[in-house]
Amino acid sequence: MSNTAVRIIVGLIGIPIVIITAMLGNYFFLSFCVIISFFCMNEFYNLFEKPKNASTWFGAWLGGLSVHKAVFLLISSLIVICFFFEHFNYVLILYFVMFIYLILDEVIKTEKHFEAIGTWMLSILYISTPFGLLSLMDSAKFVDLFNENFAIILLVLVWVSDSMAFFGGKLFGRHKMAETISPKKTWEGSVIGFSATVIVSIIIWKFFYNSQQLWFYITIGIIIGIFAQIGDLFESYLKRSVKVKDSSNLIPGHGGALDRFDSVLFVVPAVYIFIYLMSTF
Repeated sequence: MSNTAVRIIVGLIGIPIVIITAMLGNYFFLSFCVIISFFCMNEFYNLFEKPKNASTWFGAWLGGLSVHKAVFLLISSLIVICFFFEHFNYVLILYFVMFIYLILDEVIKTEKHFEAIGTWMLSILYISTPFGLLSLMDSAKFVDLFNENFAIILLVLVWVSDSMAFFGGKLFGRHKMAETISPKKTWEGSVIGFSATVIVSIIIWKFFYNSQQLWFYITIGIIIGIFAQIGDLFESYLKRSVKVKDSSNLIPGHGGALDRFDSVLFVVPAVYIFIYLMSTF
């Protein structure tokens, strides 16, 4: 079976499961966000720290578990949970705790790699914060406030953007978009993915959610159409910088969790900021 066929099958199974989890909401979706965030953070860690040899598949995927990594994964998971419960002061405390821990860890170690402090702090902003905001957007309070589940809307539009850019590129791609970062991405695929995202956002407004005006959903589609592709390119850049093809082999046909949710990580903060700014006017 071809990789594309596997990719489609896994998508047809996985997407409904995620949507149902988001529809159930609250602790169901929070658990999903914590678990996926954990997977993504673990893969991010393994990109920059060589995993230890392990006898089992899970052990190999986990890449060993040191005190440093345990603290790293624990703090990142707690950040997601704090966002869901709107304990933003605790989020700031956890940012600070992580920063101090990383500084002390580097000071104590014999080999100093102070650039690692920036790498691990980046991961908190890059992965934990978006998943925390995503869980918040699916909370009952947030949904009731706006009469729309932006978590579901966002996920659907990201999948539309990724899928249409992928298949559009395969069918019509001629001009490379960023060959040194991601050789298979083309401008044709990018335009098709962007256009499809805006069109589907209008369809969502027409048939599913219409509490907001049409321009609001068109803007959401434009934001997602742009930032989904930026997120995809950024993760490709990360992988190329450490010379790996996929962040892991967790999801057949898709690579790792970070490969699958890379677009979401840039889209969530962008959409949240837009919603927040619109709610203040």
